[in-house]
Amino acid sequence: MVRTKVEIKRIEDKAKRHTTFTKRRQGLFKKTKELVKRCDAEAAVITFSLAGNIFAFGHPSVDNVVNRYIAAMSGPELGEVVPVHEEAEDVVIGTNEDDETLGLEVPLDDMGMTELEELDRTMTEMKKKVVDKIDGIISCSKN
Repeated sequence: MVRTKVEIKRIEDKAKRHTTFTKRRQGLFKKTKELVKRCDAEAAVITFSLAGNIFAFGHPSVDNVVNRYIAAMSGPELGEVVPVHEEAEDVVIGTNEDDETLGLEVPLDDMGMTELEELDRTMTEMKKKVVDKIDGIISCSKN
């Protein structure tokens, strides 16, 4: 049996698009988790839904992987390591409609105001760097 090639295009139906996003996100996290286990790798995946929810998976943690990436891509003065929460290894922030998470939720109830402000600052910086990186990749692919 030969697989037919499916054209990759935007899903116009909002409900189908949301369902596809949820399923593909879970599949992406599952593949990342498998890569980490099989290859003893460090990996992080961050996705932003259309509703603005942030979903992330990382091992040993999203912070460790992102900070390592930032340090490798920028000068030492910009590669400051800022932990979000020492106990969180796998982070999922946002809502999960299927009640199936691939990691631990960030224990926001246990965080004080200082930790929450630090989390907010770190996530804002991370989002900006991810958007900048995506914009860079898109502009390079157009050339």
